[in-house]
Amino acid sequence: MKFIRSILFSFCVIVLLPISDLIGQDDVTISLLTCAPGKDIYSIYGHNGIRIHNQSSGSDMVYNYGTFDFKEKGFMIKFMRGKLPYTISVAPYDRFLYEYNYFNRSVREQVLHLDSTEKQKIVQFIDWNMLEENKTYKYDFFRDNCATRVRDILDNHISGLLWNTDLSSAKTFRQIIKEYQKDMPWTDFGIDLIIGAPADKVTTLSEETFIPDYLAKAVGNARKKALNTSLQQTENQVLTFETTSVSNYFLLSPWFVFGMLLLIEIIIFYWFASGKEMGWVSIFDRFWIWTIILSALLMVIMWFATDHIPTKYNYNLLWCSPLVPVFYFLRERRTKFKWILWTLLILLGISILNSIPGLMFLPQYFHPLVILISTILVLKVVRWYKEKV
Repeated sequence: MKFIRSILFSFCVIVLLPISDLIGQDDVTISLLTCAPGKDIYSIYGHNGIRIHNQSSGSDMVYNYGTFDFKEKGFMIKFMRGKLPYTISVAPYDRFLYEYNYFNRSVREQVLHLDSTEKQKIVQFIDWNMLEENKTYKYDFFRDNCATRVRDILDNHISGLLWNTDLSSAKTFRQIIKEYQKDMPWTDFGIDLIIGAPADKVTTLSEETFIPDYLAKAVGNARKKALNTSLQQTENQVLTFETTSVSNYFLLSPWFVFGMLLLIEIIIFYWFASGKEMGWVSIFDRFWIWTIILSALLMVIMWFATDHIPTKYNYNLLWCSPLVPVFYFLRERRTKFKWILWTLLILLGISILNSIPGLMFLPQYFHPLVILISTILVLKVVRWYKEKV
């Protein structure tokens, strides 16, 4: 009777279990897909996806975090303020590869060494995450993106997962993203102006996996404690394209542009010291004043009026200071506001020193171009103080 009861119990369990649970053992493979950077600004850091392939049913899908809808009402405003809703999306594996093949972006696959329980947990979580009420989330470039979401899934659903923290790069967030911006000098410069001190925090191994390539490397070196086995079972290069370097013309580079502006400012200062009249210089100065006003306003808005964490505490406001236009418009009474002159000279001097490679002493990195810009502003404020109004 005991034997018969055992047989009947086993039969009931088999009958009552969902078919998806029965299939989820050797028939399902779960992989991390890592895609090479693209040419558009939103794709230059690469992409991660999760592939779930069920050989029995023929289902082969890729789940992607960090997707958004360009048609979202108020898209640009929401994007700027950090309030744009991001979602998880799904696409058939062949369609996913077609897109990356079309854009000549390499794709590599790391098949994960998972037991049936871990596979089931991951599949169930993604199914839950795909529900309409659960699929939207608040994106954060450093903390919550297409790579960190995948990292968290692995962390939360794989028993005894051990990351090799000895392989941490010990780089800051800014240093890591600069590796992907080196062929885009204007983008690199612009991002350095917008992101503040939080970008200069040294990352842990977990934090640096906000970049897809870094997550792939971490997965390749991770182990499972229970069986002392590697998390990565196999690795396959699915699509391969040669990385082409981008040619940047020096005459169009920010270094050439600001170098020429500095040269013009030196010439203006020399003419001014020689007593020459230069009517057009007032127009040139006003262009700079309005550029400083708009730039400072953007930095303040990104700091205080958005949900973006990386744009907080922006020390670029030391040299891109509202005091510059204030001093310009009050120059007729400059003797009463001499303290503004000395304050500006001190702030600009600090900015120049902090911009020298290897001499950073503020909590935030300054792009070396700030040396040229701050020098231009020093020449301007000194000239404004001495000129006859």
